[in-house]
Amino acid sequence: MDVTQQVGLAGGGQAAWGDYNGDGWVDVYISGYLYRNDGGERFTKVNEAANLPEAGNGIWSDYDNDGDLDLFVWEGKGHLFRNNGDETFSDATAGLPDLPTTVSLGACWADLNGDGLLDLDIGGYEVWAKVAGYPDAIYINQRDGTFIEHWHTPASQLQPARGITAADFDEDGDVDIYVSNYRLQPNLLWRNDGNLVFTSVASEYGVAGTPISGAYGHTIGSAWGDLDNDGHIDLFVGNFSHPPAYQDRPMFLCNQGSPDYHFEDKSNQAGLHWQESYASPALGDFDNDGDLDLYFTTVYGGDHSVLYRNEGQWHFRDVTAEAGIEAERTYQAAWADYDNDGDLDLMTGGRLYENRGATGHWLKVRLAASGSAIGAQVRIQLPRSEKPLAREVLTRQVASATGEGNQNELTLHFGLGDHSAPVLLEINWAGGEHQMVRTPVDRLITITQQ
Repeated sequence: MDVTQQVGLAGGGQAAWGDYNGDGWVDVYISGYLYRNDGGERFTKVNEAANLPEAGNGIWSDYDNDGDLDLFVWEGKGHLFRNNGDETFSDATAGLPDLPTTVSLGACWADLNGDGLLDLDIGGYEVWAKVAGYPDAIYINQRDGTFIEHWHTPASQLQPARGITAADFDEDGDVDIYVSNYRLQPNLLWRNDGNLVFTSVASEYGVAGTPISGAYGHTIGSAWGDLDNDGHIDLFVGNFSHPPAYQDRPMFLCNQGSPDYHFEDKSNQAGLHWQESYASPALGDFDNDGDLDLYFTTVYGGDHSVLYRNEGQWHFRDVTAEAGIEAERTYQAAWADYDNDGDLDLMTGGRLYENRGATGHWLKVRLAASGSAIGAQVRIQLPRSEKPLAREVLTRQVASATGEGNQNELTLHFGLGDHSAPVLLEINWAGGEHQMVRTPVDRLITITQQ
């Protein structure tokens, strides 16, 4: 149900959900505007009260490990705003060197060297009229509020990056980075060795795209998530594509797991119908049945943003109309449980859609790490209804960015279907530490790293 006017929201730019004031109600930052969630009933724009200028698109993280969410804005030379812990922010941009990215459409936070501090990977895009490209760049957190550049793309290898998103896809305890490139360029998968050595493995692992006549896709944004409940993080690649068949269509890529963690293309069986202007994807279990569904935006008039329900076995069904979603022409797509009722709501196209149709059991998991929880993964094993002795593994990760410049809520959400018994959580913290916790369902649980 569209509740945008009812709750006082507005704005169609990229959306980043985050509980900046720690009151248990997730707030939202929309393309320069910070809206405080007042008990799930209303949102109040608080830029002035929070001492936060309208600086552009950004994402949340606790980069200084003080327990509250800070904000990074990647546009222009970049801006960093430190949360003071009293619902106000201080400009901490002085700790961040001027960004060479210049024109940027996305970034992500991740602890890239395992020191317990979040680092930054920022994408550089282009200026179309000037046919000028800008580098991607990695900045390392120095613990004192400053960042230093670790790497940027050499001038001879510039590609137009749009979405940047990260996950430990190979389950080795460190976070890897996927870069969605536009203009028929191959996408990038940077495999991290945990010591700031990144190896480009996209072609080898099957996630660069499919080169036909030397071209790949116009990828705007991508999303990591375990789409088949096998315990491994898969990848959805959101390709915009003109009619010629040599341009990559959207791709569902299945992580094959140990020992190689290569990916198998499942796109042909997924059931997505082609639209030219597909743009930014976001994954979330909106119906609480235990598997991740796909919301996928479009940006041309006549095309329609689509909600695809995961039917299992890599098949997806269009349920946009029955879900009551009417958003068109947007790059905005992000999931959160803004009203704390146990199901995921959707911010897209400048509208907030309250979920009133989910009926299954659920669990929300808030991770409190000694450093940052971004990059952590949680798994729950459940019996398969059709094979009682078999198990399926529901996997969720704390991610700082999805699609092109959006951010889902950092609290993890599990739909559990008809499973009402307590569950055992396996937490794999960023850095490789493991923890097991048993909990009843249909509640929010906070887990502190031991």
